[in-house]
Amino acid sequence: MKCMIIGGFLGSGKTTTIRKLIEYLGAQGQRIAIIVNEIGEIGIDGDTVSEGGVETREITNGCVCCTLRISMEYTIKNLITSYRPDTIIIEPTGIAFPRQIKSNIESMGIPDMRFTPIVNLVDPCRLGSDVGDLQNFVKNQIEDAEVLGINKVDLIGPEKLLETCLLLRKLNPTARIVHFSARQGGEALDKLFCLIRRSSQNKTISEARNSIEMSGVSAYSTEFEIISQEIPLETAVSVSGQILDGIRNRVTELNPEFTGHIKLSFAHKEDFVKGSVTSAYEKPEIEILKKERNSRSRIKILSAVTSVSREELIKTVDTTVTGQLEDSQLSYIKVEKNDHVYRQGTISPFQQKNF
Repeated sequence: MKCMIIGGFLGSGKTTTIRKLIEYLGAQGQRIAIIVNEIGEIGIDGDTVSEGGVETREITNGCVCCTLRISMEYTIKNLITSYRPDTIIIEPTGIAFPRQIKSNIESMGIPDMRFTPIVNLVDPCRLGSDVGDLQNFVKNQIEDAEVLGINKVDLIGPEKLLETCLLLRKLNPTARIVHFSARQGGEALDKLFCLIRRSSQNKTISEARNSIEMSGVSAYSTEFEIISQEIPLETAVSVSGQILDGIRNRVTELNPEFTGHIKLSFAHKEDFVKGSVTSAYEKPEIEILKKERNSRSRIKILSAVTSVSREELIKTVDTTVTGQLEDSQLSYIKVEKNDHVYRQGTISPFQQKNF
C-alpha cells in the first residue's frame, strides 16, 4: 500500500491537483482513500474531492503533524481494516510540516506501508524573489519536499517562472521541480503524477514542531443551513462570490498584506459551488461541480489568515455571511458544532426571512 503526502501552503491548489490525481489513479484501477485535514472545526475539501469509488475521511480542528497525531493513526488503521486501499492520499492543512507527518506515520509500524516522494505545491503568484520574505513555516515546507510542484503557471510569464525556480532551488537544492497548471491539466501534470508514483528514497528524521504555533495563522470555520426551498443556481453562485468578496475586503482592512485562504462551498440540490480567495488582490474563484443530490442546502466557510486575531476573524465571517444571506432574502439556520456533535442554532427574528 502506498501513502502519498501532498502538501502546500494555503491556496496553492492542493485540492484541484488531488482531484486530477484521483482521476489518474482511478483510470489505472487503483482503490483510493483520501484523508483531508482542515485546520478549522468544519471540513470543506472532503466534500470537494469525494467521488464515487473513493473513500474520504476528514480530520478537523487542528493539524495532523502535531496536535492531531492520534486521530491520524486511528483514521489510517481504520481505513486499512475497513476499506483496504491501494493508495492513501493525505492532504494536510496549508501550515503542516509534511516530513513530520511522514515521520509520525512511520512510527505507527504499519506493515507494507510504502511512501511516495513528499510533494509540496506552491503558487508562484504569492512568492517573491527573496528568501528572507518567506515565513519560516513556508520555508520549512519547501525544504521538506522531494518534489516541488509549481502550480498555476497559466497565470504567470516565463520570467516569473524562472524567478520561482531559482527561489525554490536556493531553499531545496535536491528536490525535483515540476511546473504545471492543475486546472488545465495536460502532459506537465501527468509528469508530476508519474514522479509521485515512485517510491521515496529519503529516510525521515524530523524533530517535533507545532505547526499552528509557528504559523501565526488564525482559523475559523462555520456552517449555515439554508431553509429556503427554491434557490436558482445563479443565486447560489452570486451569494458565494459576494460572501467571499466581503470577507476578503474586511480581512484586507485588518491586514492589507494578509496571507491565507478563504474557502467556501454551497451545496444545493445536485449542484456544488466551490469558491476561494487567497489574497487581497484577486477576485474569488468560483467552480461549479455536479454531485449526488444533496438532502439539504448548506454553506460552509473556512478562513485561515495570518496576522488577524481569531476574534476579528470570527466577527468578520459571521457578519458577512448573515448580512449577505439576509440581503439575498434567504432563510437560514447557523449550525453550531459542540463537542463534535452538530446541533441547529435558534433563529432570531431577523434571521428568519421568507420570500
